[in-house]
Amino acid sequence: MSAARFQELALKKQLLQQRSAALRGSLAAQSSAALTPAFAVVDRVHEGARWLAAHPALVSGVAAGVAVVLFRRRRNGPWAWVRRAWWLWRTWRQLQPLLVGKANT
Repeated sequence: MSAARFQELALKKQLLQQRSAALRGSLAAQSSAALTPAFAVVDRVHEGARWLAAHPALVSGVAAGVAVVLFRRRRNGPWAWVRRAWWLWRTWRQLQPLLVGKANT
């Protein structure tokens, strides 16, 4: 390879590297501006998690209160649905051998 061709390729390489560096800087600036709101949300969630970890008694008290409100004895409350589902499952398990036995005969 001639010295002129080598020098031409070296110059072209240098220009491409400079252009690439400029494009990387532009991309970093644009993505930083675009991602700032997302990072702010993540920071807020992280701060909230740290606060929750620092106040476990308050969190457990609130959770217990919510559980009492949600699972208080009502006619159509969640526990009634759990009891119904349990009854259906047990009944199905008891009837299944009878139904399978009649299907085979």
